[in-house]
Amino acid sequence: MIEAHRLALFREVAHRGSFAQAAQALRLTPSAVSQQMAALERAARTRLFERSTRGVTLTVAGRALLRTADAVHGELHRAERALARLREEGPPSLTVATFSSAGAFLLAPALAALNQDLHVDTTVIESEPAQALAALMDGSADVALVYHFNSEQPPAGWDHVAGRCEYHPLLRDELRLVVPIGHALARRSTARLDAVADDPWIHGWDLPGNALDALASAQGLRPKVVCRSSDFRFMQALVAAGVGIAFIPALAVEEGEGTRALTVVPTAKRYIGAYTAPGTAANLATRALLTALKERTAVLRDR
Repeated sequence: MIEAHRLALFREVAHRGSFAQAAQALRLTPSAVSQQMAALERAARTRLFERSTRGVTLTVAGRALLRTADAVHGELHRAERALARLREEGPPSLTVATFSSAGAFLLAPALAALNQDLHVDTTVIESEPAQALAALMDGSADVALVYHFNSEQPPAGWDHVAGRCEYHPLLRDELRLVVPIGHALARRSTARLDAVADDPWIHGWDLPGNALDALASAQGLRPKVVCRSSDFRFMQALVAAGVGIAFIPALAVEEGEGTRALTVVPTAKRYIGAYTAPGTAANLATRALLTALKERTAVLRDR
C-alpha cells in the first residue's frame, strides 16, 4: 500500500523538483525526504524519479502517480474545509475561480440572485482557465468558470488536469467586431473580416488572441496590431478613442456613444462552462450556484 504521508511528500518533491527544496518547505531534512521517497519507490516497485545533481525529474510512472497525488491532495483539502464549515455551523461557503468577463457579466448577477434565497459566504479568485482548473484540483476552489474556442467540448488536453471534475456547459459566446462610431462600417450590422484587413487592431492575449490569430491566418490576413490587452473594457475605450478596431466576445461588449459592435463573418465562437470538483455538484451551495448560472445564461441568450 502507498502511505498517504509519503504521497504528500512525493507531491511536494514533484512540484518543487528537488528533495532539498521539498525538505525546506516541509521543515524536514533532505535525508529524511530522500529516505521516504526511496521507501515509496519500493512500495510502488518502480522508479518514480530520475535523479541528477540539479534535482529530480519524474519518470513516466512518477507522472502517473502525481496525477493521483494531486487528486488526493485536493480531496483532503476539500474535506478539511467541509469539516471546518461543520464545526463553525455558519452559512455555506463557496470558492469560485473565474475569468474576468464571466465574473462581471455571468457570475456576479448569478450570485446576486443566489443570495436573495440562500446566503452563501463566497470567495472569488480571478484566473484564466488553466489557473482555475489548477485551483479546482488542489482543493482551493469548488467551482471553476472556464472558456475555450472552436468546439463545444472542452479541449482534450484538459482531461489530465480536470481529472474527475464534472463539466457543465453554459454559454456560446461569439466574437464581435467593435469599431469607432465614425468608422465606415459603423452603420452596418454585419461585416466581413477582410473588410478590416488594413485597419489597426487592438488585440487580445492568450486564448482570445490565439483564436483571432487563427481566424485571420485562415483568411490569409496579417493584421497590424497596435495594442495587446487582456482588459476588454480598456480595449473598447481605445476603440472609442479611434486607436483601432477590436474583436470582443459578445458577453463583454459594452457599447457606448463612441463605439458600435457588429457581427463579423467569419467569426470565432467562445464556449463558456463550469467545472465542479469531484463530489461537490450535489452540495447545496454548489447546486444553487449552478442553477443561478444557468438562469443568468438564459437571460443572456435572450438579449
